Amino acid sequence: MKILSLTSIVAATVIGFLNLPINNRSAEAQTTNFFCGRIGATPATIATKQGQNIPIILWNSNNYFTESGEDALTRCTRVSGILSAQQRNGYRSITVSISKNGQPMICAANPQDGSCRLLYQIPNGQNPQQARQELLRRVTNPQPNLPPITIY
Repeated sequence: MKILSLTSIVAATVIGFLNLPINNRSAEAQTTNFFCGRIGATPATIATKQGQNIPIILWNSNNYFTESGEDALTRCTRVSGILSAQQRNGYRSITVSISKNGQPMICAANPQDGSCRLLYQIPNGQNPQQARQELLRRVTNPQPNLPPITIY
């Protein structure tokens, strides 16, 4: 009887250990990664979720970023990296701020000093909190049926 019990315990332990890598792979498969790619000729921040590429932000204008000295491709690459890093903290650091010229913008707070790492300026007339929620909606659960945010 004791041998049967010990055998059952060992078998259950082995089965438990065999299931761990499967569960870890499943969690990894659900992780969203961000990269800068292109939709046609337009730079795009793209989420990869479960093997599917989903456009999140289209960066349509090169002259939009002249203040920062970045072109659309550079901004796309930088923002894609910031979004990947923000995923670790659940995007809690993504916030709305106001630029020096009074324009609302979406930022990711720098973990070292709290400074604003500009993602993009919010278009005139758009509600800043709604703009933030739209971005969070797209990055936390990318869906292919949601159109990307377009930055002009």
